[in-house]
Amino acid sequence: MGKGILNFMNSLLAGKFAEAERSLERMEKKSKTPEERRVIHALRGLLNAYQLDDRDSLIYRIFMDADPQENAREVLKALELHLKQLDKGSDGYFEAWSFILKNIKSLPIPHRLRAENQEEAS
Repeated sequence: MGKGILNFMNSLLAGKFAEAERSLERMEKKSKTPEERRVIHALRGLLNAYQLDDRDSLIYRIFMDADPQENAREVLKALELHLKQLDKGSDGYFEAWSFILKNIKSLPIPHRLRAENQEEAS
């Protein structure tokens, strides 16, 4: 499912919402277990937050500061600590986020932030 998550995130952050939705629907059709459905739930939340331009959402917050990779490492560390404190096994929702955070450097800067940075530079 990792490749599907990266395809989804690349489409989403590039502003290709229809493509991101289709990618999500393909993954959703293949998801059989509750664990896989939790992954879809996490990605659906990302899609909604990004489409609504929710600047308080985690995905935006990671990219809004100067060093997205460092932000992702800090969030991942906090997420892992939280899961450890819950003493919970695996959870698809958190695994999806963990995968995204671990692969943040391979994701594009959200297109809306890129556009704003270009406007500010002009």
